[in-house]
Formats: sequence, C-alpha cells, structure tokens
Amino acid sequence: MMSTRRVSVALAMLVTFACARSTHAAGFGLYEASARGNAMGGALVGDTGDASANYFNPANMTDLSGTHTLLGATAIHPTLDITANGEKNNLDSGWFAPPHAYVTHQLTDDWFLGFGLYTEFGLGTKYDSDWNLKWSSTETTLETMTLNPNVAYKVNDRLSLAAGLRMMYLDFDHRKTPFDNDTIGALPPPFPPLPVIGSMSTRVKGDSWGTGYNLGVSYKITDTLDAGFVYRSRVRHTVKGDFEVNSSAGTVVPVDIPNPLPYGNASARGEIELPPSWTAGLNYRPVERLNIGLAAIYTEWSTYDDLTMTFGPTLGNHAKLPRSSEQKNWKDVWRLGLGAEYLLTERWSVQGGYVCDMDPINRSHTDTMLPPGDRHIFSTGVGYAIDTWTLNASYGLIMMQSCSRSVSNGTKRMSVDFDDGFCHLLALSVGKRF
Repeated sequence: MMSTRRVSVALAMLVTFACARSTHAAGFGLYEASARGNAMGGALVGDTGDASANYFNPANMTDLSGTHTLLGATAIHPTLDITANGEKNNLDSGWFAPPHAYVTHQLTDDWFLGFGLYTEFGLGTKYDSDWNLKWSSTETTLETMTLNPNVAYKVNDRLSLAAGLRMMYLDFDHRKTPFDNDTIGALPPPFPPLPVIGSMSTRVKGDSWGTGYNLGVSYKITDTLDAGFVYRSRVRHTVKGDFEVNSSAGTVVPVDIPNPLPYGNASARGEIELPPSWTAGLNYRPVERLNIGLAAIYTEWSTYDDLTMTFGPTLGNHAKLPRSSEQKNWKDVWRLGLGAEYLLTERWSVQGGYVCDMDPINRSHTDTMLPPGDRHIFSTGVGYAIDTWTLNASYGLIMMQSCSRSVSNGTKRMSVDFDDGFCHLLALSVGKRF
C-alpha cells in the first residue's frame, strides 16, 4: 500500500493544477476528459487504464494498484460562418482550455477511492455587437466545473461497482440587443405615456452550485473483452445574479425624457437543468498490443425545455423585460465513438478515433447561442511511457454539419445559414504512478 505522504503529494499536484485553470471550453456537452481519451473517441468505458477512470468509468479504478494521478488540459478553438439575410458573420470565440485532473488510490485489495476535476458542460459564442441577429445573441458564456469524488468496490475478478458524487459549479453570462430602433415601452410617470422608440441591450449574469451523482459498472466478459456502463444523473441549477439594462431612446414628438431610460439593473434568477446520460462501452484486445473500443452515450437533452429568467422588483413598472423565457424543447440524442490504441514499443503508443455527435436542437427553436448541426470528430494521438510517468498528446478536428434554420425571438424571424464549422482540439495529459 502507498504511504499517506505519497497520497498527499498526489492530491497536492491535482489541486495545484486545477487552480491554475483560466477558462473553459466552447460547446454545451463537453467530453474532452483526457488527451488519450480524446484521441480514442472516448472509447475507454470498458477498460480505461489510467486515473481518468474517474470520468470514463470509475468502476475501472479497481484495475489500478497503488496511487495514480493524471493532469492535463484541452485547448479548443471553434470557428463558423453564419449568414443571415445575405450578411455573413464569422463566429470566432478564440481559444478555450478546459482542464482535467484525477487521482485514484487503492485502500485494500477490494476498495478504491478516486477524485476527478473536469468540465462536463460549456458554451462560448461571441458575435459583432452590431450584427443583424443581435436580438438573438451577441455573446454567451456557460462555464461549468465538476468536482467528483468516487468509490469503487471489486466484487470479484470479473465484476466491479462504483458510485460518485458530482458537485458542479456553473457560471452563466448572456448578452443581446433585443430591441433596436423598436418600440421599447412608454414614458413612465410623471411624463405623458408616449411610445418610446429606441434600443435596449441586456446582460444576464449569474452562477450556481448543483449536485448529482454517477454510477459505474465494469465487467470482464472474457480475458480479452471488457464491458462498462455509466449513469450520470441530471443536475439542477438555480442561477442567481444580475440583470443589466442599457438603453437609448426618443419619442415621436419633442419631449424631454430621461436618456438613458430609468430601466436600471435588477436581480436575476433562473433554473437550468443539465441532462442525465447513459453510457455503455466495450474494449476488445484481439492481440496483446491492440485495444479497440466502442462507446455509446445517450443524453436526455429533452430535460432542457426552456431557459427562463425572472428579474427582481428594481425595474418596477418601467421594465420592458420583467421576465425572459426562451423555448428550447431539445430532443434526446446519441453520441457514438470508436477508437483504437496500438503499442508500438514498451514506451510508445499511438491512438485514433472517430465520433458522431448528434444534434439535440429543436428546429423550431433554433437560436444563435449554440450553432445547430451534427458533429463528426476525427482524432489521433501519441503516448510515451517511462518508469512511472506517462505523457499523451492528441489532436482532434470537429466538422460541424452545414444547415439552414429559421431563428426567431417571438416577434422577429430570420433565415440563417450555418456553414464551414470547424473546431480544433489540442490536448496534453501527464500521468504519474506512485
């Protein structure tokens, strides 16, 4: 068994790296949990082989003797062309780098503990402030970070079980210009109730902690075939924060009015429910040096039926937007991954993978917060091991399906083309065995 000192060193490495993070990734459901996992299309559910078992399947921790750590990050860069009414805009939100950090420790022959820090969900889009769909969105950021302690029990040589607690932090920031040269209200008393024509930009910002759980099963069907199953529960967030309004306006007749209007700021509150998912996978070793994996994830995105925010009384009767509600009505979808790893030598390995990630967005409720369309991901990677250290690097290319959708906010509607969507994924992970 490993000493307490070594476990403390491993935990210190994990915490130090986690606190060094700077930002999270674009996208909503994020699966970039390790460089090796990225390279293999996430097909490590049946047999993981390193501390990222905390994410892929915590029941696989029972294959890891002693203490294992894994630290890393994935740099993500999405680009997309969006054409609305003949005007082209480029979505280029820059680079994002969601981190991952894991540790596992063997307590006894049968009991194992683990801890993971990773990003499960994220969203980042940014457009020109004056683009012609600014009433839908100008900038949106949804960031999460999950803290995930796990425990695993080895029932026998073939079957292992695991359970974990997911403590998730969420930060949400959404900006748009819902009214531009529109009627945005009427003059408040003591002014005459004349219609006010002008522009209004809004910003909703808040954060939340939510909790959920995960369950894992690992079963060795034969000496060369392993199966795994993981369930992740839904996580409900009550986001609390601020609603900021900036406006400039005039009336149809010359009347002295306050400019900007006295809409001011208010408190904001909303519910966001992040979906449960079911994952199943197989890993097969036809020869000693080759590992072939399959993974299927079914995500119940239908729980994401709306995005509603209510605002505090600070705005009073002056508010054009006492409540904001956007219908989503997403659908449940599959994510399918295929991957392989081949050991070239005792030290060098190569990986490759493919993922088909299906689009959950309801065609009737498309918006510009998250571009629609299926994703196809092609990835490759390389690994190097020496003594008790491992180093993995990977590259992935996400190709987003081009599509045309109608975008509406209830009063405005516009035909939008989403084209040439790509996303580059560069990942690096370093592992240490104690």
